Amino acid sequence: MAQDNVDVIQTAWDAFGRGDIEKATSVADPNAEFHAPETLPWGGTYHGPEGFAELLASIRGNFDKFDAKPDKVLGADDDHVVVVAKFTARTKKGQDVEGEAVWIYKMRNGQVMRGEAFTDSARLLEALGK
Repeated sequence: MAQDNVDVIQTAWDAFGRGDIEKATSVADPNAEFHAPETLPWGGTYHGPEGFAELLASIRGNFDKFDAKPDKVLGADDDHVVVVAKFTARTKKGQDVEGEAVWIYKMRNGQVMRGEAFTDSARLLEALGK
């Protein structure tokens, strides 16, 4: 099951990279929760595929350019997938920023039930001028 979950998450990240938000968020269960650090402008808890799409749009909406690619997609156990992603971005003020984010997904029946992002919030806030 873990490898299937890895494939689900890899497919979602590939879709995100192509800008296909509908496909990227289709992996979310209707009762899924997604969490981003509260300190970030897009921080908070989002629910279901629509909430996941809102989170992704909010992230992208804070930048003129935003690109994130998984460096590693790992099946931690039968129910969890960990993604280590590298991102590059350009703020609306022209500041370039790059870094890493770690996403931990809890899966059930091939769908994401919970996703949580961890990143260097201070670096992002500095680049955003917040």
